[in-house]
Amino acid sequence: MTNKVTTQYNGMILLTGYLQRLFVAETIYRRVGETYEQERYDKVKALLDEAYTILPVFEETHTLTAAQKIQLQLIAHQTEELMKTYFKQMPLSFNQKLAIVGSSLYAEQHVNAGIIRLGKMFNVEINKDFHQRTKFYEERTKMIDYLVFVLHHEEQPEEQFKKPIDPWFNDVIKNKDFVLEDFKQIAEMLEFN
Repeated sequence: MTNKVTTQYNGMILLTGYLQRLFVAETIYRRVGETYEQERYDKVKALLDEAYTILPVFEETHTLTAAQKIQLQLIAHQTEELMKTYFKQMPLSFNQKLAIVGSSLYAEQHVNAGIIRLGKMFNVEINKDFHQRTKFYEERTKMIDYLVFVLHHEEQPEEQFKKPIDPWFNDVIKNKDFVLEDFKQIAEMLEFN
C-alpha cells in the first residue's frame, strides 16, 4: 500500500472530522433550544453526506478520480468557511459551551476511529494510543449525550456532569488556532494544490 493512499485517506478522515464537528454542534444547538440556523444545519448535513459518498468508494478503489478531488476541494473550502464561524462571540452560555465541547469530542472520536480503521484497512501499524483513547471518547460522549438529553427535556442536569464542561471548553479554545492550520494540512494530504 502506498503512502499516498494512506495520506489521502487520512486527509478525508480529518475533513469528515471537521464536518462531524459542525454537524454535532448544530444538532446540539437545536436539541438544547439554542439559536441555530436551519440553512447552516442543512448545508453541513449535505456536505457530510457528499463526503461520505466518496469515502467508501475510495476504500474500495484506493484512488481518487479527478472529479472526486475537485468535489473534496469544494467540500473542504466550504467546511473551512463554516469553521470560521464555529466559535461564537464570548462570553458563551453553558449550552453554547456544551455544543462546542460535545462537537469537539465527537469529531476527535470520529478521527480516532478513522485512524484505527486506516490501520486495519491498509495494514498500517498505528500507535496503540489510538486504541486506548476509544474508551476515553466513549465515556465523554456518553456524558455529552446525557447533558443534551436532560436539557432537551428542560430538566436540570446533575452538577457533577456539568462541572467538566468549563475546563474542557477552555482546552478547545486553547487549540482553536490550530483549526485553520488543519485545513492547509487537508489540502496537502488530498493534493489540492
